[in-house]
Amino acid sequence: MCAKISVLSKPIYCNSQIDPPFMKKYVLILLLSPLALCVHAQVDSTATDEEDFSQYANLELSGGAKRYCTSKVLGMSPNKLISLGYDYQTAHTLDNTNPNETDPKLSTGNARITAAHGVRVAANFPLLSNTKWLINLGGNYWQTQYDMSSHTKDNYFVHQLHHHPLSTLGLNLTVFKPLDDKHFILAFVSADANGNFVLLDNQLGNYIERSKYTVVGFYGWKRSDLSMIAVGASRTYRPGALGIIPLILFNHTFENRKWGIESLFPARLNVRRSFNPRNLLMFGYELEGNSYSIINRTTGASPYGPLELRRSELRPRITYEKSISGFIWLSVQAGYRIAYNFNIDDKDYFRLIGSDRPYYMENTLGGAFYFNVSLNLVSP
Repeated sequence: MCAKISVLSKPIYCNSQIDPPFMKKYVLILLLSPLALCVHAQVDSTATDEEDFSQYANLELSGGAKRYCTSKVLGMSPNKLISLGYDYQTAHTLDNTNPNETDPKLSTGNARITAAHGVRVAANFPLLSNTKWLINLGGNYWQTQYDMSSHTKDNYFVHQLHHHPLSTLGLNLTVFKPLDDKHFILAFVSADANGNFVLLDNQLGNYIERSKYTVVGFYGWKRSDLSMIAVGASRTYRPGALGIIPLILFNHTFENRKWGIESLFPARLNVRRSFNPRNLLMFGYELEGNSYSIINRTTGASPYGPLELRRSELRPRITYEKSISGFIWLSVQAGYRIAYNFNIDDKDYFRLIGSDRPYYMENTLGGAFYFNVSLNLVSP
């Protein structure tokens, strides 16, 4: 995706009868089998290993044609066309209370979560790519299944979280429009169906009707082939609730080509160390988040309409990315997941930063170490 703007917020148990441990083994086998084949088939070539694919994004027209800036800087980590990943969080706790304590089904509850895990699948392809326009269409499916050793069975929210995973099914569009060789406009829009469902769910339409929309706009400067900066704002659910956040996009590679910065501040920041164009290490963080519709999935009447789970988490992390065969890259990530927001609203309220509006129910989600591995087909 141009300029490194990623889809939000999210992870596949299409059949809720599948045993989660079996599913984890199946997913790991699925991820590692292509890796083994790619490593076995790789040819040792010094010339190939040192090829910098990012150079192709900066080819220019010859002659007197007008020049336009490109969407990348030299040395950046490659854009992912197709990504198949698996995200795993270690054991942590969940405790919740209703600030008003007026509802016995929501007043108190807790859970001991042994693991939170799920598949993350994303695809991103260009619809139009020339010197004047770059338009990409993307889609993603993220899921998080919560395995619990114990939980408060008569608490409505904890019960729903125990029996139904949190999922996101989304579409997004990215438009990069160069104005000349120094200035550009960048826009990103997405629609995400979020909630307690699985991919092939007979109630999927109810979640699509409650889709969450993100809109991002930038005006930027391409200072050189090694640096670009843009300022903008986003209508986003990254903090959990809907809000407006100012953004600064800054992608920069230092003259020695060994170090660089890839940032969408305050949502994401990575300091990049390039050992060679096919071997990268990044240190940084990302704020992940969205709002999830919690719809009653149990039998019998329920006094609750769809609730809104405000899920937002900060992820300090280390990421290692390596080309294992041509345009197939392996990405391994490790870090610590810090819950920024895991509260419940009864409506889709707009919340500015620092809002003192009380939540329908407040939750405390413990921190957890997390690991993420993915195989990726990248663009040149």
